[in-house]
This record gives sequence, structure tokens and C-alpha cells, in this order.
Amino acid sequence: MRFYLEILKKFNNFHDKADYREFSRFILVHSGIICVLFLLGYIDHPLAKKVVDTVTGLFLIGTSLPCVALFIRRLNAVGRSPRLVAVGLIPVVGLAYLLFICLKKTD
Repeated sequence: MRFYLEILKKFNNFHDKADYREFSRFILVHSGIICVLFLLGYIDHPLAKKVVDTVTGLFLIGTSLPCVALFIRRLNAVGRSPRLVAVGLIPVVGLAYLLFICLKKTD
């Protein structure tokens, strides 16, 4: 969990490089947290549902900049242009393509 918080602290670092292990661990933990929050959204109690939805929204907004910074650092490490992160704006295919590029191992 320490590595996850370290990446969140590097939210304004767009120039360095992120290695494969750092990127894959962050994506795995981040996806797990998002899945848990979305599963908690199926609670039937109206107040609990509002609280979970608010926490989920704040979490997604709060971690969007660190995620973009990590993707750009990983693209730098792979040798691709950081402008390629704009491909992730295409709903499904763009994000899948961006993950495919970033999950390539580098020597």
C-alpha cells in the first residue's frame, strides 16, 4: 500500500519515468478500490448509497491527476509521446489501447 501512496504523492511529476512494476501495481490496486466502491454502491439503504456515491465520486476526481501523471511517466519510459494519453479519452477502445501500450515491459 506504501507504493500506492507514493504514486499519489507524485501527482505533479510528468517528466520522470515509471517502471513496469510501479505501473502494474498501481493499476491493480486502483482497479480493486474502484471495484469495491462500485460494489458498495448496490446498498439498498438510501443514505448509505448517497454516502458511497459521494465517496466514489470524490475518489475518482481526486485520483484522476495522479493517474494521468503515471500514464505520462509510463509512456516516457516506453519511449512513446506523452500526447498519446489523449487516446484514453476515446471511451472503451482508447483506454484499452493505452493500457496495452503501457503494460509492455521495457528492458
